[in-house]
Amino acid sequence: MPNNSKDYYKILGVSENATTEQIKQAFHNLAFKYHPDRPGGDEKRFKEINEAYQTLSNTQAKSQYDNMRKFGTSGGFGNGFDWNNANFGNASDFSSFSGFDDIFGSFFNQSFSRNQSKRSQNPNSDVEVKIDITFKESFLGIRKDIKYQRIVLCDKCDGNGYPSDAKLKTCKTCNGHGYTTRKRNIPLFGTISEQIVCNDCNGEGKIADKKCSACNAKGFKNETKIESINIPSGIRNGDVLELKNYGDSRSKKYKAGDLYIHVYIKADKEFWREGDNLCTMLEINFAEAALGVKKEIKNIDDKILILEIPKGIEHNTILKINNKGFKHLNQNIYGDLLVTIKIKTPKKLSKNAEELFRKLKEEL
Repeated sequence: MPNNSKDYYKILGVSENATTEQIKQAFHNLAFKYHPDRPGGDEKRFKEINEAYQTLSNTQAKSQYDNMRKFGTSGGFGNGFDWNNANFGNASDFSSFSGFDDIFGSFFNQSFSRNQSKRSQNPNSDVEVKIDITFKESFLGIRKDIKYQRIVLCDKCDGNGYPSDAKLKTCKTCNGHGYTTRKRNIPLFGTISEQIVCNDCNGEGKIADKKCSACNAKGFKNETKIESINIPSGIRNGDVLELKNYGDSRSKKYKAGDLYIHVYIKADKEFWREGDNLCTMLEINFAEAALGVKKEIKNIDDKILILEIPKGIEHNTILKINNKGFKHLNQNIYGDLLVTIKIKTPKKLSKNAEELFRKLKEEL
């Protein structure tokens, strides 16, 4: 561990009892947000996030890390493991990050080194896309069509890579096993041997004497997909929607990867959000502030609401209209509409108005 004071759970924003899926989801959200190639990205934060994920997503490393937090630096680490000299990679060398390609490859259209340990289990990758919605759409919820690229099985050869009349022979590269062995340097654990899918036969163990003309023997091809997705009311900026099995499908032996949709919300000129509360401002004049008044205001859903402003209200007072805010994503409850009152000072006054203010000043 490069810094004994680091709390990987806090870095990812998860509890110590977080599931593997929750840890993965937190990493997806934060890594996508702070990736150095994105506007507002933070290379140092990105490296720290990856460092935390490398540890907490690995069962053995997580167990050792938990022991260290419980018993101290040396507790639970046999063979004198040195956290201070552990290598977590270089943030500028993006190919060294485990899982990096699965998250950013499809979005940035760049080629990175694959996480081979994952690919040896399932070569079907997840796909990441980004969608922008308005603040009003985040309040109401909306159905949107998204367009994205994914890999699908070739329909001409049914994903085999060769026609039905082709003859098969044993792959010489893997001797028919479908996989080869290579050595790999893993942060925390040093060099290990692992099995990876054979590139020559794509894990089949056999090679055909004919190639499918549609996919050039790959068994898969690129596809442009348009999918209609439901964006729920109350979604927050940076939230990620997941569609199971809508990602890449380069092998029919496994389920397709998943589609992750990163939702970004455009700012609104009149409204903003605080928790599940919807916030806005309302200007009133001195007379209305002194005497009190009932005002019609238009909510972001275009519905007219009546706001009762009490006598003698002060500048920047916040009034509340119950249950007119955002719907909570996981419960059937609503936040409130919070209205900040701004008392407008007139720049020009008529003679009659000036006289009235002078009398008011004397009275007060």
